[in-house]
Amino acid sequence: MSTPEAQGMSRAPLVQLTRWIRDTPIPLFSLLVTRHGKLVYELYTSSFDRDDAHYLMSVTKSVVSALVGIAIGRHLVPGPDAAVGDVLPRALFPSDADAARFRGLSLKQVLGMQAIDAPDPPRDKSPEALARYHRFWTSPSRLRFVLGEPLLGQGFQYNDATPTLATGVLQYATGKTVLEFAEETLFGPMGFRNVEWLHQDASGLDNGGYGLRLRPIDMQKLGLLYLHHGVWEGKQLVPADWVSRSFEPWNRSRPDLAQPDYGWFWWAYDFGPGWSAHVANGWKGQRIAVFPEQDIVLTMTGDIEDGTEHALFEELVKKVLIPSVAQDATVRVTAAAPKDAGELDALLEEVHRGPLRLGDWIEYRMVPSVAPKGKRRPFTPQP
Repeated sequence: MSTPEAQGMSRAPLVQLTRWIRDTPIPLFSLLVTRHGKLVYELYTSSFDRDDAHYLMSVTKSVVSALVGIAIGRHLVPGPDAAVGDVLPRALFPSDADAARFRGLSLKQVLGMQAIDAPDPPRDKSPEALARYHRFWTSPSRLRFVLGEPLLGQGFQYNDATPTLATGVLQYATGKTVLEFAEETLFGPMGFRNVEWLHQDASGLDNGGYGLRLRPIDMQKLGLLYLHHGVWEGKQLVPADWVSRSFEPWNRSRPDLAQPDYGWFWWAYDFGPGWSAHVANGWKGQRIAVFPEQDIVLTMTGDIEDGTEHALFEELVKKVLIPSVAQDATVRVTAAAPKDAGELDALLEEVHRGPLRLGDWIEYRMVPSVAPKGKRRPFTPQP
């Protein structure tokens, strides 16, 4: 832990932010900021503590991307150009025609959300989408179900069926659940604690679209790992070229965008001149944001149900993070303790011990806890 001043940041915007959080009943659970590898801001609300694991929603996808890169680096998976139809057992495909179709789909198309044509909730709440999702969710083998779905061809479609292909490739390549592979290659070496991966199917396949629970401090570590090109404590855990290729915008999420904004299960954000970020983005306010130029990682968790999580994230960056960083060479931020040094610590404690920010509507999975919320089953490869 370090002071903001020691890392070239002004404390005042962080103090103002903490006052606002104290006085606003927004369902935010945690907010962490690291600069130059030092944690400068660590906020938890509702008496949640550092050891509580938080439900990450689609941030899970970005972790899956890292694990695919590790598997490729270990030569367990051929590479991003490998065809899905060539790396999965033929017995998984519902028909020969399906196996042939998926020989035209590369792993990089999967990671760029250019794979399965399966609109799903909450993005699409039509009767057709709801029925399809129910069949997917209740299928004894979600991977086999997805391998019978139509391919997108071109363009971009964000859904939770497509990441199933990535976890399927991982599990059939390693013979382990994705969580077991992650514990061995990523979570264990980085000292993660209280990790859980929910929503396996009956075959033991881990859900690729969502389901991972991590401590926010471990989310920060993932951001730092990517900020440092896959290196953690001197060890190359994720290949450096995989980090670069994952971050590179590869696909357009909307036709009207001038440039792509989606990499390999990572989003590209532009907050103005000199402020670009690579973001692991999860529904209801889960974020890991990596700012390479500023050497900053920001992590956020919460249960924001009203759709304002994108606006809140943008406000945090533009009205807190950017003003807190010295932009001009004439601005000198010293490591000397400012007058409000003690105030920030007191405010953080006040927010931590403040009222619970859990609505009556909150899902069980969304409540942070040390204790696990589900049971695990072994991976049983399909014959």
